[in-house]
Amino acid sequence: MSGGTNLIGSDAETIDRSMRAMNDLGVSLLRMDIAWPAVEPADGVWNWGPTDEVIDAARRHGIDILGILDYTPAWAANRPGPIAERPASAARFGEFAADAARHLEGRVDTFEIWNEPNGGYYFRPGPDPRAYTALLRAAYRGLKSVDRGITVVGGAIATAVDSDTTMNGLRFLRGIYAAGGRGYFDALSVHPYSYPASFNSDPHDPDSAMRMVADMYAVMRANGDAAKKMWASEIGYPTTGDLPTDPQAQAQVVVQSVAQWSQLSYAGPVIVHELRDRRSGSPDKEDTFGILHTDFSPKPAYDRLQTLIRRGVVDDEVHQRVVAAAATGDARVGGAVTPWYREMSPRGIPVVRQEYAGGAVTCARDDCYASPAPVVDYLADQRAVPDGPFVDGRQSARGIRPMTVFWTPSTGVHGLAGDMLDAWRPEYGFPTTDEYVDGDTRVVRCTNAVMRKPFGEPVRVQVS
Repeated sequence: MSGGTNLIGSDAETIDRSMRAMNDLGVSLLRMDIAWPAVEPADGVWNWGPTDEVIDAARRHGIDILGILDYTPAWAANRPGPIAERPASAARFGEFAADAARHLEGRVDTFEIWNEPNGGYYFRPGPDPRAYTALLRAAYRGLKSVDRGITVVGGAIATAVDSDTTMNGLRFLRGIYAAGGRGYFDALSVHPYSYPASFNSDPHDPDSAMRMVADMYAVMRANGDAAKKMWASEIGYPTTGDLPTDPQAQAQVVVQSVAQWSQLSYAGPVIVHELRDRRSGSPDKEDTFGILHTDFSPKPAYDRLQTLIRRGVVDDEVHQRVVAAAATGDARVGGAVTPWYREMSPRGIPVVRQEYAGGAVTCARDDCYASPAPVVDYLADQRAVPDGPFVDGRQSARGIRPMTVFWTPSTGVHGLAGDMLDAWRPEYGFPTTDEYVDGDTRVVRCTNAVMRKPFGEPVRVQVS
């Protein structure tokens, strides 16, 4: 859960009641600000008491802390303004990170570096991946100088689009790598908000949460960080505002998004924003993200999350069929990079699709089959869907007519259908071309043969 920041300065009863509510829910991690202006309001003057009180209460209740190192006291800022002004000196921010690690040693061992730095509201005067990377590198060095075992979570990148105040999350991550951020975070965090729908909605929109997260993970893989986890450090839904904001909608979107996030091979912890309304009934949506009302009475999302956590698994029949298909045959598709989602095939057939690092699983009707990436792309071009497992380099498919797709790295991906498919034999080797027309003859070249079908005549095979 998030919501620890709101407890700073609260009375002991409110803090304890919040911790007990998280224990009842099954929460194991609390995200909260370790805000520089709050703990060092003047240079060298420390005020850890209110922050310590929340951290120590969480520890007494068996809850770990994800501490967000963020914001800037006026004395350390470039210019006067809100606390979200970025620091004048990245090196000085790194010293603060080291100071925080020393003070919290033995109590907090996981730190997130800033909150939504690709949003101008939180990283003034505006998003700047190079400036953020300087802070990330300095904080990483500072934290690791105290304890090499500390986990440094970079990012907290919102799945935002380019606007006057925000930078596209994918572009921001690319900027981090371009500025030398590789090697300066142990995990990457994102805020994949998707309301009024769940995480897997709009799967082909590059600006959707799911697609942007998948594309961000592709950037991580390309930069050698495939083994690192991605944390969803905020997922949530308000119960007031201009969206469909009834509590049932919150419950459905949050619980579905948590379940969908768990399907990713690179999924780290998912953190629901947030435990308790800041002010129930407020027209400001920021006040009503809680899964508890301000008076601690539960919303439906609390009960449904409690059930999900206690069950310990995602009871999703479609997901189970997809996972089984990914392990069947020879496709070797690797780890899942998206949850499953629904779409229409090019021929208008409803299908379920889940993308993997090396391909995809496609379910049409009740049958699910894994395909390696070149076959996935070829089938899309042919307006077809798989109709059997990928075995020995071959996969049957159905489109305008039944076909078999052949693929090896050396021969490429090609399909046979109709007379050519009926005439093909394994001793001819795999096709090295699709069927093409030479005069009045249709031709397919294979590794060990050429198959020709003159107009109105049977297929003739010349074996080399």
